[in-house]
Amino acid sequence: MNLQTRDDLSFTQRDGEGRMINWPRNNPGVATDWSKGIDFFEQEVANLASNNETQAYHAVWFAITGMGGRYTCLEIGFAESVARAAIIGLRAMRNGVERFEP
Repeated sequence: MNLQTRDDLSFTQRDGEGRMINWPRNNPGVATDWSKGIDFFEQEVANLASNNETQAYHAVWFAITGMGGRYTCLEIGFAESVARAAIIGLRAMRNGVERFEP
């Protein structure tokens, strides 16, 4: 897997007018989605970050704000900070920092 842009992620798509849909819409929420969600981040976003940290940052930020369907500056600010921390964490993990396991 060699992801270069948000368009390469399996959980994003473009609508008929070419606008990015940053998170799956109308997801029914089945039990297998738990591991699928983990893989979206730990496999896809991590791979994207190893090639393009800015694209990965935007993928995290926009996915989080796309999950709720309704958001304000409060959620956008929070998601932006989480996205920034995620990219720093992915960078540290690539450089050998021990993973956190709750």
